[in-house]
Parts: sequence; structure tokens; C-alpha cells
Amino acid sequence: MENDTFLGYRRPDGRVGVRNHVAVISASDNANFVVSRIANLVLGTVAVTTGFGRGEIGPDLEQHIRTLSGLGLNPNVYGAIVVSLEPVIAGQVAAPIRESGKPVEVVTIDECGGSMAATMAGVRIAQRMAIEASRMARTPADFSCLQIGLECGGSDSTSGMVANPAVGLLSDFAVTHGGTVVVSEVAEWIGAERALAAQAATPEVGQAIVAAVERTEAYAKSVGLDIASTNPAPDNIKGGLTTLEEKSLGAVKKGGTTPIRQLTRNGEPPSERGLIFMDAPAPGVENITALAACGCQVIIFTTGKGNAVGCPVAPTIKVTSNPYTVKRVGENLDVDLSQAFTDGWSLPQTADHLYGCLLEHLNGKLTTAEVLGDTVVSVTRMGFTV
Repeated sequence: MENDTFLGYRRPDGRVGVRNHVAVISASDNANFVVSRIANLVLGTVAVTTGFGRGEIGPDLEQHIRTLSGLGLNPNVYGAIVVSLEPVIAGQVAAPIRESGKPVEVVTIDECGGSMAATMAGVRIAQRMAIEASRMARTPADFSCLQIGLECGGSDSTSGMVANPAVGLLSDFAVTHGGTVVVSEVAEWIGAERALAAQAATPEVGQAIVAAVERTEAYAKSVGLDIASTNPAPDNIKGGLTTLEEKSLGAVKKGGTTPIRQLTRNGEPPSERGLIFMDAPAPGVENITALAACGCQVIIFTTGKGNAVGCPVAPTIKVTSNPYTVKRVGENLDVDLSQAFTDGWSLPQTADHLYGCLLEHLNGKLTTAEVLGDTVVSVTRMGFTV
């Protein structure tokens, strides 16, 4: 790992994207079909659909708007079209995107006179934005412009032995070259929280991490669930993991060894550079949505047993070190680190290979999820719909 430059698209707020999407965002679930039609009709667009958006209140509504706005604010997005039934929530989602200097327009079904009229209005806007976006050229940028999100799913014994430590070496490289790395999935910290607290840059950050774990455990107990009785999950156990602590200690290796600078809320952009932890849930779709919403241009997703899902806004790079998983679900994988077992690669060699693959994807190589359209978002819920 030597070269710390890539080619990206510079945005009005100074950030750099590794993709140049026009995002078509539904501000509420009753506009999803319009968003999907627009995105299907216009090349260069991506659909961002949501499961909720009506009847949410308080922190739930705040998180809903923050996440959808964050996806439009992601550096990989050139401009956005926000679609809803009525203009109020669409305007709330669009406002932060507009403030960043990006082009953004609102389309509402009511004001257009029906869903097909809204579709055609959105298509005309999307066509114009996509053509404008296509005029942009990539320019050189360095890792100080990069924010990498980290996720793991379907973990097995190879994850903690090779894939996650290799990502950890890459994380250390990114941070020492001025970049930012975001680790989330609070349930994956249980049993490792004291080690993470010791790694924190300040006692306050360490205490916040421990408190996040304790809140997660307390909530589970309040609804009659003992997390230790359901974790490791059956696929983790089948892959050789024996305890929750073993799983967590393997999972947090992705973050590397630099000090943890901050703990942020779900989907909240960090205000510090370096290694950041985010209070977001472990399920893959929710987590990659939160990572993209907080500004990560790319997500590295390690998996022992395999996982197909990706984010429509941020390329999601699937990494495994399990040779059997490569043979079984290779069509959904992007980086094969199984040579650590089959060819005797050292950990630095695996990290170098991963780094080379990352640079290719930063510079435009598509991920399997992007090519196959295996992309989806899910905004985390916090309470009841009223």
C-alpha cells in the first residue's frame, strides 16, 4: 500500500465522489412506485426507496429525514430528485441537499395530478440532470477526501482470522493518510466494548461506546431477548464461531488500531477525521444505509458465508477469505482473499491485494451488486408509527 490517490468527482461543498449518480429519492413509502419508474426509465439514476415516511414522529421522523437527506448528500450523488405524495416531507428531505450546492428538485404526486404525471415530470428532470452529470470528468484526489464504511455479515472463523484483520490494516493506512473510517453495528461490539474503550482517543468517547453497548443489551432484555442466546447466529456457528465475544473481537478488527475519535448517531456525518464508530444496528441493509447516509463513498463488506446486498448510492465491495464461499457464491463477491489459506499469503499480502481492489473500485470499476442491481436501502426505525 503506497499510492493514496484516486480519481473522483468534486462537489460544490468540496467533497469528492467515486460515482456520479442522479439519486431519485422517495420521501415516503407511497411514492416508491414513482421513484422506481423514473429510475428504470433514465440511465444514470439510482432509486432510493423507503419503507416508511408517513406517521413518524419525534426522533423517528428526525432520523428518517436525516438518513434520506444524507443519501442525497453523499459525495457520490451529483444531484437529487425527491418524490412524495405531498410537498411537506419532500421539502424537508430536499432542503439539506440544496444547501450543499447540489441540484435538487421536488416532485409531488398531488401537485402533478397523479402518479403517471409525476413519473413523467420526474423523468424529464432526471434526463436533464443525468446529461449534466455526464459532462463531469474525474480529477485526482487523495485519501484525505475519502470516507470508508465498514460492515461484516455472515461472519465465520475465516472472517476474524484473515478478512477483518486485512481490512484493519487498510483502515490504519487510510487513517494515517488523512482519511476517515466508520465502524458501526453496536451488537457486534458486545464483549469487545472494554477493548474499544481502551482504544478511544478520550475517556468520553470510550464511555459513550460502553454506554451504547449497554443500551442495546438493556433494550433486548426489556423485550425478553437475551442477545447471548441468539448470537452467534446459526450461520456463524456453522462457520466455526463459538461465542459472542469471539465474534465481536473478530468483527472489530476491521477498524484497525488507530484511536477512535468519535461516536456518532445513526446516519450522522462525523465531525472528526480518523477512526469513527457509529451507533447503528447490525442488520446489513440498515447498516450500509446508515454508512452511506453519513457520507461514506465506499463500503467494504466482509462476509464469511456470503451476502449479495449492496447500497444504491455507495459501491459495496464484498470481501471474503473463505475459499468455499468463493466457489459457492462467487457471483456476489468482489475480492477474494482466500489465498491466505490456499497459497500461504501473509496478512500484509492480503491487505495489499484488498487495497489494489479498492483502488479499482474507487476509480470506477463496478461492484457485483451494482452490476446485478442487488441494491436496496432501509432506514432504521426507533418507535411506533402514529
